[in-house]
Amino acid sequence: MIGNPVNYDKKFKDSFPIFPANFDYELKRYLNLIPGKNALDLGIGQGRNSIPLSKLGFNVTGVDYSTKCLEICKNNCDKLNLIHSDIRNFYIEKNKYDLIISRCVLHFLHKTDCYQITNNIKNNIRSNGLVYIHVFSLEDPKFIKHSTSSDFEILDNNILHNKINDTYISFFTKEEILKLFSGFKTILISEEYCLDQGGEIPHYAGIIKYIGQKI
Repeated sequence: MIGNPVNYDKKFKDSFPIFPANFDYELKRYLNLIPGKNALDLGIGQGRNSIPLSKLGFNVTGVDYSTKCLEICKNNCDKLNLIHSDIRNFYIEKNKYDLIISRCVLHFLHKTDCYQITNNIKNNIRSNGLVYIHVFSLEDPKFIKHSTSSDFEILDNNILHNKINDTYISFFTKEEILKLFSGFKTILISEEYCLDQGGEIPHYAGIIKYIGQKI
């Protein structure tokens, strides 16, 4: 593992933002393609997609480094199987999960760790299972903003290193994501630049969304 995970408990220790569970449209649109009811959410956060999935009868395991996020999930849905862990240390049980989600998480890691996690997903998800991920694109304003900041150093492969807290931010292209999941059937690949109103302060973001199916 390279660097530290983002510590949201420390970052928001004085005022932790609370977000409502709200299915992503892209995932909801393709629920009929999921072959079974076992789901894994790597970086579950406050359960945006996992709580609605659980209410639909899915058996959801959620992994997160933030104890506060796990507490919020537990309070809002006691049926979730919650695990406190850095997702880089989490081994995915082979052929157990029909759906694996990692939404807006992988880009806060060094790409070496991202690649190990995606290999973990690819090798162990059940046949015909669906993968759903969101990552920052090169169009995300943070790429330019942090590239010009003295707090960050620019590494190869569109990776930025935060020298203050030893964390990383990685930015991707659609071609890179498709290569990472080569051998999977592409259900959705999209790139968008939009106003994100889900954070503590509304901001613009460049996002790549991917849904793939193991065949």
